Amino acid sequence: MNKWKVLFLGLLAIVVLGIISILVLVFTGNTDMKKPMPTEHKGNEFSISTKPQDFENLANKFIFDATEGSKVQVEMAIEDDVKITSNVDALGVNIPITLDFDPEIDEHGNLLLHQTNVSVGKLNIPAQTALKLVRDSADLPDFLTIQPSEKTAYIDLTAIDIPLGDLAEGHIKAKTFDLKNDNIELQLIIPQN
Repeated sequence: MNKWKVLFLGLLAIVVLGIISILVLVFTGNTDMKKPMPTEHKGNEFSISTKPQDFENLANKFIFDATEGSKVQVEMAIEDDVKITSNVDALGVNIPITLDFDPEIDEHGNLLLHQTNVSVGKLNIPAQTALKLVRDSADLPDFLTIQPSEKTAYIDLTAIDIPLGDLAEGHIKAKTFDLKNDNIELQLIIPQN
């Protein structure tokens, strides 16, 4: 057989396997990540008022610490909405993903993010598929879960341990998350001894 024909058939097989791999990644794993049960922390509560940029810096520090060593990094940006960015490797190509969300505070002081927009490189794919890609390809921190069927992400603020020194860890919950007026109010809970 001609060597060019063999090379062509080999290349064709690689492309077909790549397409099958992407389709399997996109259409499998239909289950949502389980939302964690929020933890109720007792202690002294202090109100902290902050700006979106400061919350973004804090969130990215906790995300970075929780995913250190991961090949795929997840970042958060706070603007008029909440943006979560990541990337997916497909056939050796790094594809950036940006997910836009409207934040809402649940009854436990955690953030429920409702997806409003999605950008996956130059591809036009459904929102649920983009959420599945991020869910399946990134090492997400334990406090961030994604529910593709609901087009939401959930940030369990109460699960984040805030170091307060050698002896204690505090916790936070959201009271106000008003991005239009640059107003974020958090409740810091310091345990009693």
